[in-house]
Amino acid sequence: MTGTCLCGAASITIEAKPDFIHDCNCDLCRKSGGAWGYFSSPQVRTDGPTSSVMRNDKADPAAEVHSCRSCHTTMHFVIAKSFQDQHGPVDIVGVNMRLFELHQIEGVEVRFPNGKDWSGVGAFEYRRPAATIDGQNGW
Repeated sequence: MTGTCLCGAASITIEAKPDFIHDCNCDLCRKSGGAWGYFSSPQVRTDGPTSSVMRNDKADPAAEVHSCRSCHTTMHFVIAKSFQDQHGPVDIVGVNMRLFELHQIEGVEVRFPNGKDWSGVGAFEYRRPAATIDGQNGW
């Protein structure tokens, strides 16, 4: 299935629905509008021009966030080379699931991590119970 940015210049195609979606409240996710489904790189195909940014509020940022060059819609993130150089290879692509129509992701569980208060060590807590996308109400 394929999702697009607001202007249609960039798209992202995935082979299947994600196992779940993280709708996190950390500054990066909240301010970029990302709600992430996680995939390995072979499962994701991007098309169209994007630009990327590394967050500057962390000493060791892991995510390099890509947005459409034209309308600046957040598309996906990859694990930064600098992070992988320090911590070893990680093959995760976070796809912004807000790019897809609700009927495409119906039945997927949305989880709400409390990234805002997470120290970065160990598991994070959730700020509210998970919900399942029903195609009419979203999340």
